[in-house]
Amino acid sequence: NIDADICIIGGGLTGISSAINLSKKGYSVILCEARKIGWGASGRNGGQLGIGMRKDQFTIEKKLGLRHAKELWSLGLEAVEDVKNLIKENEIDCHLVNGVMSTACFEKDIDEYKFEIEHLSKNYDFHGYKFFNKSEIREEINSKIYLAGMLNSGSYHLNPLKLTIGLAKLAKQKKVKIFENTPVEKIYENNDRVTIITKKGVIKANKVIVACNGYLDNLLGSKKNKFIPINNYIVATEPLGEKKAREIIKNNYAVCDTRFIIDYYRFSEDWRMIFGGGETFTSNFVKNSKSFVLKRMLKVFPQLKNVKIEYSWGGTLAITINRLPHFGTMMNEKLYYAFGYSGHGLALSVLAGKLIAEKIDGHNERFKFFSDINHMSIPLGSVFRRPIYSSAILYYKIRDYLNS
Repeated sequence: NIDADICIIGGGLTGISSAINLSKKGYSVILCEARKIGWGASGRNGGQLGIGMRKDQFTIEKKLGLRHAKELWSLGLEAVEDVKNLIKENEIDCHLVNGVMSTACFEKDIDEYKFEIEHLSKNYDFHGYKFFNKSEIREEINSKIYLAGMLNSGSYHLNPLKLTIGLAKLAKQKKVKIFENTPVEKIYENNDRVTIITKKGVIKANKVIVACNGYLDNLLGSKKNKFIPINNYIVATEPLGEKKAREIIKNNYAVCDTRFIIDYYRFSEDWRMIFGGGETFTSNFVKNSKSFVLKRMLKVFPQLKNVKIEYSWGGTLAITINRLPHFGTMMNEKLYYAFGYSGHGLALSVLAGKLIAEKIDGHNERFKFFSDINHMSIPLGSVFRRPIYSSAILYYKIRDYLNS
């Protein structure tokens, strides 16, 4: 049974970033992780460190207004810079590489790319996008399926598990107490403090941060109805060597296509193709994720048909209806949460920890840019959110197929 200023639940990037930022401000911090550090999406993701939000700026402007959209854009830029600085200052060996390429699967994407490049240049003074026509994208990505491309030189890719573990080591240096294999069973308000119940003991704290994303379960009650948990899958090939890898992706960019159910891929530091794609209809993971993803990879790169797949894995993401992260507080601002990065959380989750720490320390201005976003709840979410998700996935699979 222990006592602290802050208790954090979740050993992914949101939780670890919160711990680092709060410890710097002088708070005593305890972090509980149900399994191992980085076990969830923070360690399993595709490794794309992207600027901005999951939705394009023009869409965000229509939903939230130009001023709010511009604040989110600035925060998205800051998120990537913060991660880069943390890597550099703490010498975290996570193989940071510049450049993420979006690849067009549909004719309409070509005009949308051109519009976005002009819109960001004119309204945001951002000049980090570059358009690639059909012949140019085939020079960069050795696949016949893409019609155009848009390079984002403000985005990067890296090894996400190495980043997460590196930041956890930094948190320990800052005297954060980390307890793995310590699932939290219940949180309740106790006068002016919060009590956190685990199987191994009781934690009493002034504040609690819930940073579980797609693994939230029932800790926040009906808040789980603000997102849909989805299962996504990745494979890793045997090492191909730099020469062969650059015959496939000339400049070693990470790639993400424009389908609703996206393919995303990059080369690892030892030149393995890390290829992600495909989502399942139920809460159960597919038994053979290797063959599940391999089919998608060979549609993009049939030249890899004789390459050995050495690893495969799956994990759970939290997708909000509007694809924007959901921040908020409960228990009279004794409990703080952030989740719903919608597949764009590598940089935003680190930023979330920084903004939560600011909020706890009495500075609410930037946290509000996320907490003020209105998020739709799924009616009777416990019953319907999985069927709704399954129906949506089927619809978009059919749409992707018909448009391809």
